[in-house]
Amino acid sequence: MKIFVATITILITLYIIKVDMFEGTIPLAFYPPEECVETMDYVAVKKHPGDTLYTLFSMYPAEKDITFSEREMDFYALNPHLINQTITDGELIFLPIYTSSESCKNER
Repeated sequence: MKIFVATITILITLYIIKVDMFEGTIPLAFYPPEECVETMDYVAVKKHPGDTLYTLFSMYPAEKDITFSEREMDFYALNPHLINQTITDGELIFLPIYTSSESCKNER
């Protein structure tokens, strides 16, 4: 009888160790999945002679895929005073920068 109880105890212990090793102590079902949050921030830049929107956008590339027209719309949302004007040299302008959380980077 002692051998039977010892065998059952060893089998149960081995099963618990197997489940712990392969599935984890606390299953991942208890943790809600992280949401992918993408935000738009900005960086202040002073325009130098010869700079255009293309060169400024290439100096600060976006992490996510975004078209030039979408980025240009965000640029004019940050700088509404430049909608019908050209950018003068030495003027401080705001360029949109796009950031995303770690869960977004893991999805790619």
